[in-house]
Amino acid sequence: MNTHDAYNLVLAAIVTSTLIALPLAIIIAIRLRTALPQHRSSQVHPTSLSSVEPGTKCTTTIFLGSGGHTAEMLQLISGLDPQKYFPRHYVVGWDDEASVEKVHRLETSRGQTCLTSPTDQKANPRSRAIGQEGYTINRIPRSRHVGQSFLTTPFTLLKSLSVAMPLIKRLTCLSQKDVSQGSARVTGSTMRERKSVLLMNGPGTCFALALAVIGARMAGVPDAQTPELVFVESFARVGTLSLAGKLLYPLCDHFLVQWPGLQKRYPRAEYIGVLV
Repeated sequence: MNTHDAYNLVLAAIVTSTLIALPLAIIIAIRLRTALPQHRSSQVHPTSLSSVEPGTKCTTTIFLGSGGHTAEMLQLISGLDPQKYFPRHYVVGWDDEASVEKVHRLETSRGQTCLTSPTDQKANPRSRAIGQEGYTINRIPRSRHVGQSFLTTPFTLLKSLSVAMPLIKRLTCLSQKDVSQGSARVTGSTMRERKSVLLMNGPGTCFALALAVIGARMAGVPDAQTPELVFVESFARVGTLSLAGKLLYPLCDHFLVQWPGLQKRYPRAEYIGVLV
């Protein structure tokens, strides 16, 4: 093969790759646009965590980021009605035993039952938990460890995402039966609607959970079956968003802030006063 033939072969390969990659990139971009909250076909209206309609049940998945993140989130959900927000699926880091102990302490004080056995926390709790009042504990690898280099973060994020995708499908995505029950209520049936929500307040591991939900929407899972993404920015953030907040701001259906100054800087944020 002479130089001219080699040049033509490389040029043909580049042109062919471009013709294949360009339409694929356009399709992905369109699917991503429709999956983002600003452009979803079924618009999500601004709401507060306590605005679930009477008779509506809400499958609630809560990410606990350890330390202060866990403390703020548990303080927030302690005010939620366990008769409406059930089952509650807690997602924690694989090595975050402190958060698990705090969850058990909170739920036990409210007379709630753990639906996941301590020795089987990686099992599928959805088949046992849907329709039952109680809570489950679920593990996920951290997307980024404290002090970890940003060069290696994409690899740990991919590991976290590989666990988050099936976890989101099991815990938060409603079945067609759940959705049809909600439709039946509109026509006068006594059956009640069920919704799903994913609560997050950082740190970065919750980004993998949000990406998993966005990925499900891009893959064609109906909006009614995917959870609403709710991010609650820390009380300590007065003028700027946290890193997790900056990452999740364009992805979340509800982005709640506790200081009015943040709402002025970020128009999609919802200021609802001090939560924690």
